[in-house]
This record gives sequence, structure tokens and C-alpha cells, in this order.
Amino acid sequence: MDFKDKIVVITGSLRPLSRKDAIRLLEARGAIVHAYISAATNILITGHRQLDLFQPEKRSKKYQAAMRRIAEGQVIEIVTQDRFFQLVKESQR
Repeated sequence: MDFKDKIVVITGSLRPLSRKDAIRLLEARGAIVHAYISAATNILITGHRQLDLFQPEKRSKKYQAAMRRIAEGQVIEIVTQDRFFQLVKESQR
């Protein structure tokens, strides 16, 4: 996945990375990291426990905002923390 010039938002913790480290990593790959979901958001990285199918009411406000925007037709790619770490590993080869 190419993060270059993409607006990326992180929700939840990306264990074992700190949020600052995750932001540095994304910015080093050309991403523009925002703290909120907007009309410009391209990617939402969902950290620890954000995709709990059995307790959807506990999902973050960022995740809920992204789902509303997707339902309205905005294209936002949801990337789980596992997929994010896989992409990071692949990019280091």
C-alpha cells in the first residue's frame, strides 16, 4: 500500500508501537497524518480492539465517523493494525 500523499487517521493503540512512532513511520512513507476523520481522509488505521464485532458501541468516535462517511459514499480504506504491521514489514524488504 502506498501511503504517499494519503490522509491517514489512527484510532486505537497500535501495540507495540506508540502513536508517535506510528505517526513518524507513516510520515516517513509520505503520509499526512490527521487526528480526525474529514472529507479528505483516505485511510483509517484501526488499532487494538476497534473491530470488536460483539460490542460495536465501544468502537471509537473516529471509527464511527469513518463508517458514516463510507455509508455516504466517501472512499475510506480501513486498515487493521495487523494489516498495517504487515505492510510495514513488506516495505522494509
